[in-house]
Amino acid sequence: MEQRSQQRAERLTLLVMVAPMAGQIMLLAMLLALRQWMFAAMIVPSLLGCMASLALALPRRTASAHGRSGISGASAANPTMANAYDAATVEERTANLQRLPAQNLEPLLGMHHNEERLPWRTVARQWLQPFSMDVPIGLTQHGVAHLDLQRQGPHALVAGTTGSGKSVLLQSWCLALAARNPPNRLQFVFLDFKGGTAFRPLERLPHCVGSVCDLDLQHAVRALHALELELKHRERLVAEGHAQDIGMLHSAPPRLVVVIDEFHALRDQLPDVVNRIVHIASLGRSLGMHVIACTQHPAGQVSSDMKANMTLGLCLRVRDAMQSVEILGSPVASAIPPSLPGVVYCNDGEGIEAWRCAAAGDITRMADAIVFAARCHGSVPAPALFSAPLPRMVRRLPPALQSDGIPFALADNGVALHPALLPMFHGNIGIIGPHGRGKTTLLAAIAQWLRSNVSNTASVQWTTRTADGYATQTVQDPGSPAVGDNDAAYAAPRRVWLVDDADPFFDPFCADPLGARLLEALRDHTVTVVFAVESSRHVRIPDHCAIRVVFPTADKATDQMNGIPADIWASFDAETLTLPGRAVFIDHARVVPVQCSFGDSS
Repeated sequence: MEQRSQQRAERLTLLVMVAPMAGQIMLLAMLLALRQWMFAAMIVPSLLGCMASLALALPRRTASAHGRSGISGASAANPTMANAYDAATVEERTANLQRLPAQNLEPLLGMHHNEERLPWRTVARQWLQPFSMDVPIGLTQHGVAHLDLQRQGPHALVAGTTGSGKSVLLQSWCLALAARNPPNRLQFVFLDFKGGTAFRPLERLPHCVGSVCDLDLQHAVRALHALELELKHRERLVAEGHAQDIGMLHSAPPRLVVVIDEFHALRDQLPDVVNRIVHIASLGRSLGMHVIACTQHPAGQVSSDMKANMTLGLCLRVRDAMQSVEILGSPVASAIPPSLPGVVYCNDGEGIEAWRCAAAGDITRMADAIVFAARCHGSVPAPALFSAPLPRMVRRLPPALQSDGIPFALADNGVALHPALLPMFHGNIGIIGPHGRGKTTLLAAIAQWLRSNVSNTASVQWTTRTADGYATQTVQDPGSPAVGDNDAAYAAPRRVWLVDDADPFFDPFCADPLGARLLEALRDHTVTVVFAVESSRHVRIPDHCAIRVVFPTADKATDQMNGIPADIWASFDAETLTLPGRAVFIDHARVVPVQCSFGDSS
């Protein structure tokens, strides 16, 4: 069949060469018949070229035909010789794979199941040795298989179909690295796009500084953003230290290993931010950041820029030979039988080796040993690299590091959450948003905080709408000192005026004297006006309020007119746009989304 295919291809090649030449001969004949001598002369060189190409191709075709006749004669004598050789090779490889011994991970790490031996002591003793990423991971026919991400990497690409043992390989690799190195030298970030089941047993390791899954894509975006900021931070450290590698710094940060399960799902669901992983892969070697990406379909899902930095390839069983060729340069992994999960071919650039991954016999027990070893070493838990997104409700705020404002909400800077402080004496404050989102409740919380924490203030008044119009009540009497810690209290002799439902007062045709007083107070630098309106149509921004708390209306044009940037508005889903308490805090040039805290207000 192969011979017939080659003959058919050669005949097609000759036809492709003869057809243009025949057309040129016909055209030449027509031009001669019409006495178009100049155009006919222009055709002659091209026709001679085609004839020369055909003359050169005929001897090569004759020689190849003679060569094929000799090969076909040998094949006729033994037509199944080549197929038998290929089948024997596959059978021999399968037999060799079946002879690979199966072993648990604990004995390879010296953590035996003997109850008289405490496994945490083995871990604590390993942590006293110099840093190394060379760890045992499985068994070959001749001994223990080791992986050294620092020497063979710095990044690795793992491929395998469902049920081939990818998750077990990642778990064993991370456990071996954690048992070999303490948390102050090695840290993990887990990105699981398979529901979060692969890395859930490893999240309690003291080395883990972040773990996300595909069930919360906003959390995954935060993780990728945090990794990009960490990359820039390490670049600054290397530049300031005038070093070529981050390991040359005196107080170098720990190595950071980013483990991604189902990388193709990350690429499909978050195509706009996946380039951040590619950026880490291209710059991570000198910055102490490593990437282990695992996928079912490496062909077409992993870009060429990323594969160029993935020098370590691990391929478990795959269904398509092209997937194996993509990782190993050989189709051998497609012949791994389904009855041998955990068998992997490793290509580190020096050769291809087959071994069987050692699965952890008891992941919980190994994690407990690593946690207890960290306690015995006195390891301080590393701060999380990123936090979860804003919650739906905030009852109590964490203590603020500084007290130059009113803690009224939980702010999100894209990586971590922190208390948002409302500066009361840096200008007027506008609270803008539709009805029922929490404007009045926020005013009440501000009034309560002022009454409890601010002393030596001229007065605090609150104006609200009633059935008969507007009523103003005194919240803070200047004659009575405020209750609270006077050492941390403000000492600014100012007046604070809280105005709820202030929309009619900004109308240019407002005849209410209270409206004229409000506009005058907005121009008075000794008065801080905090007003709440449903629409900013008549509010002059930033003249009336450079500081704003804007509750989104779900109308993009209106929200952007109120000051919400387009990228923050795009990050809100339909539920978030109508969530009570969800707002955007604008303090002059600083803009962050917040979730207002209403738990302690009355």
